[in-house]
Amino acid sequence: MRDYIRNEEYFNKFIEEDSNRVTNLSKKLNDNEVRPERIMPVRQGIFRIKLGVIIAKYSRGDDLTSLQDDFKEIYKEWVKDFLSPHAYNENLRMISLAVLFGVESEMRELASQKLKENHVNDWLIHFLLGESQTELELMFQDRFHTLKELIKSSEQAILLKRYLEKEWYNKDCDCYEAHKSKQNIYYGYWSFEAGAIAKILNLDDSSLKDVPYYPYDLVHYKK
Repeated sequence: MRDYIRNEEYFNKFIEEDSNRVTNLSKKLNDNEVRPERIMPVRQGIFRIKLGVIIAKYSRGDDLTSLQDDFKEIYKEWVKDFLSPHAYNENLRMISLAVLFGVESEMRELASQKLKENHVNDWLIHFLLGESQTELELMFQDRFHTLKELIKSSEQAILLKRYLEKEWYNKDCDCYEAHKSKQNIYYGYWSFEAGAIAKILNLDDSSLKDVPYYPYDLVHYKK
């Protein structure tokens, strides 16, 4: 187990139920039971369910190699069909996980190209994609200013810890307080962007190993 907000039994149930949802929806698509105008929204829904299952499996403690294979599969679907310039949180999560799982550079470049075409000029997104950030600003200054500040700081680990402990988990997260829901919608509060930045900077993150929300072992996966 990597996440202790919920127990293993909860994650087992979450993963089983959502995996069944993917199977059922995929069968409806394959059997032509979905109206033409609903095909793309249903496919996008399947992608998002799959992403939640991958994160839930990470929370449960599953092997990273199998999760890498699953993520690379949905990343290709995402960048080809589902990348929306307006879905900032989703884009940030996908790009951060792409860094952590080592998605091939040409696939990350395709995401970069699509975001540029849609004029997504965000400092954090460009940094994670390895693009020039000259004269770019943060689209969400209040949420991510510490991440930009730490890049040139001599106290990077301290600032990243501050971000994780005081700034990451807030009402602007699309998963905020999901663990309190009566429905099984919680899959983990991981700050994958913090992990991706630590990996890119080759940061000494030994002091962050047990900090909540920090995906320590994923940062060091095939580093």
